[in-house]
Amino acid sequence: MRDAIRAIRDMRYVSTAGDAVFSLGSIGTEKTMKILLGCRAVEDAGAWPTKSELVGWGHDIEKLNARLLTAIDEGVERTTATGYSARLAERVRESTIIPLLFATFARYGMSGRFHHLDILATDEPGERDQPSEYWERVELHVRAIRPEFQEIPYGDNRALDSYEERLRGFIANELDAWWFNVHRLGVQGCFGELGKTIGWEIWEPGRPEPSAAHD
Repeated sequence: MRDAIRAIRDMRYVSTAGDAVFSLGSIGTEKTMKILLGCRAVEDAGAWPTKSELVGWGHDIEKLNARLLTAIDEGVERTTATGYSARLAERVRESTIIPLLFATFARYGMSGRFHHLDILATDEPGERDQPSEYWERVELHVRAIRPEFQEIPYGDNRALDSYEERLRGFIANELDAWWFNVHRLGVQGCFGELGKTIGWEIWEPGRPEPSAAHD
């Protein structure tokens, strides 16, 4: 997760750095979700999911996120501090940026990494939109909902570079906040007793709480 967030912050051109962002993002979020869902399964069934069960969950980040949100809804009332946990859960659920970001990761995780190779092999347009187009939807959404990003400084290269750095920093902050919030939900017991321990393990030691976690 740390590397995915850093890659988003550092990305200058989607055409050259997008693969790194999408790869790190899809791997990081999938692992985080499956670990927390596994903890929930241990709490409910007394055992870690079998290999076939894990395979059955698949790699679709959007579907895994739906599972995770259900687990959060079911687990909030079992947490140590229910009021605090409810606020964490609300922040996770109410972000309008995270679903678009996860759609980008899901697209890449399903077949996006082979998108251009498939076109070369078949000499035909891909059946799905390329992952970079999903990323464009993320940026367009942020521009639409945040006044500070609605004026794009075209014609001034230095100002445009600064604008894009701030825009991608904002998106990175959203993913950082999601990571922090699910980590804290784990620590609070939302995913069971094992999740209290694992909740600490999925967060980088010494990493500060992101300010976006409360926005």
